Order: sequence, then structure tokens, then C-alpha cells
Amino acid sequence: MPSAIIQPQTRAAALTDLPQGWFHHGQLILALLAEHRPQTVVELGSWKGASAIAMARTVRAWGGTVTCVDTWTPDAYHGGLSTDGATFADTAPTPATIAECAANVVTAGVAASVRLIPATTADAAAHWQGPIDALYIDADHTYASVLADLEAWVPLVRSGGLVMGDDYGNPAFPGVRMAWNYYEQEHRRTFTRGPSHFDMPTMRLIYGTV
Repeated sequence: MPSAIIQPQTRAAALTDLPQGWFHHGQLILALLAEHRPQTVVELGSWKGASAIAMARTVRAWGGTVTCVDTWTPDAYHGGLSTDGATFADTAPTPATIAECAANVVTAGVAASVRLIPATTADAAAHWQGPIDALYIDADHTYASVLADLEAWVPLVRSGGLVMGDDYGNPAFPGVRMAWNYYEQEHRRTFTRGPSHFDMPTMRLIYGTV
């Protein structure tokens, strides 16, 4: 497990009063950030900003920033499906979600530490400049999309940098696990599977350095 450079109570504080969203492995992710102390964090998939806010509250302690890459449109999330199989077209994001995400970031007091890039992950990767210290992959959860994000973004992470992925082993999104496993095999890498999520025993954070 990561060393507790930031005390557990401080990590817990970073996870309070977050907007609606998913940050399943928040405690572990914040501990990993505290251990690696990245200056530039890139998050693929941000929706309303919950995870970005928590990460920004942590990395701003040493001057780090979080860049959020998202289209903020319905088809950008989990292949257009919610975890219960319903389409997001009926229930969730519209292009206006970027305004809600920005407002949430401002309200949380971390606007100076967060950047929003409204683009597909593929387009953003093609135009990215500069080193990435930590990458968090949580965008479209289909096999093809997760693998494409791994192929496009992991090479942009500096040597020794941190790579993390959400929903590994989540039965609702089997493509996530398949993509990470394939990437490991093809690139001869080995990532760590974190502990089971408390309400979904098969779901884990997958992470490691490159």
C-alpha cells in the first residue's frame, strides 16, 4: 500500500462535500497521489467533477494541477450506458454538463488547480504537450475505448509516472478488465490490482508506474 504522506483524516476531508459522481477508489487514489506527488495529473472522464475536485484538493498542496478531458456529452460515459443498463440519453449528461462541472470546481474552491478540456480523449492526446506525472483513466468503459486510451495516453506519461484505472473487474463493464489485461500482455507490463471495493467485491482500482 502507498505510504501515508497525507494523513488518512486529511484524505477523508478531500472526499467530503463532493458533487454527484463516482470516485469508487477515492482513498486509495489520494494515497497514491500523496506518495507520488505529481505536478500534472490528467483525468480522462470527469462528468460533474467529483473525482477531479478530490484530487485537486490533494495535489494543490504541492502546486499540482488536475486536467480533465471529457466531451461532457451523453455518449462519453460508459459507452452510453449507466450501471443499471439504462441509456444516459434519458437521465444524464448534456453538453451543459461542462458548465455544471466548472461551477462545481469553482464552488469547491479548487478552480486554480483544475483545467477543463472539452474534447474526445483521442483528440486531446493527439494535441497534448508536456509530461504527465499521473494519469487516471475513467472515460468510456467499452473495451475499444479503454484500450485506445491506454495506447494513446500511457506513452505520454513520464518514466516513473503513475497510471490508474477505474472499474477494473466491474461486471457492468467487462471491457475495462479485458482492455487492461490485453494492454499488459501486449506491452509486457504488470499493474497492481487494488483491494476489493466494499460493495462490489470484484471491482478494483488498477494502477502502477510506467
